[in-house]
Parts: sequence; C-alpha cells; structure tokens
Amino acid sequence: MDLLIFEKHRLLRYSLLFQLYRDFFTYGYEVCSNIDYEIPNDSRIEIIAALYFIFYKRWIFFNIERDKTVSAFVLGRGIEEVENYFTETGKFVLSNVFEDLLIPVINRE
Repeated sequence: MDLLIFEKHRLLRYSLLFQLYRDFFTYGYEVCSNIDYEIPNDSRIEIIAALYFIFYKRWIFFNIERDKTVSAFVLGRGIEEVENYFTETGKFVLSNVFEDLLIPVINRE
C-alpha cells in the first residue's frame, strides 16, 4: 500500500477521535453518550473501518444501530490520546495560527 493511503487512514481516525472529544466536552457526558451520528454514504466503509480501529485501541465505544446511525462516545484512553496528540503537535498547530501575513505581489500590467 502507498504511504499516502496509510497517512489518510491515520488522519481519518484522528479526525473522528477529535470530533468525539470535541462533542464530549461541548455537550457533556450525559448528552454525548446518547448522540447518534449519521455516516455519509460516499465514505461509509472508510469511516466504519476507522471507527473499528479506534474502538479496538479502546479509545472510543461505538455501536451501529439498525437505522444505520452510529452511537459513539470517547473513552478515557481516547481523551488521553487526544490530549497527548495536542501536546505533541501544539507547536506545529500554533505555528499555523498566523498565515498569509505576507501576500505575494503579482505583476500588474
């Protein structure tokens, strides 16, 4: 497999984990434990595969309902994983806060 595909899968997993983390702290545990998510049909297989992977890592718990919605919430290890990732990549993220400060001059005729 191509390295780009591996990186895409890794980014998808972390994006799902970050969304669950954000929802957990936005809505609170009581609400987040009952949130149902819809999965877009065009990327359904990749998203479910990513959910199974992070479920296997014990970062989340999820269940696919009969109406094809997904009930999911982040577990303690998932919270720790997200916070470690934020700590490790914090400098990179902060370095991208200021962007497009210098605008290239285009020759005007």
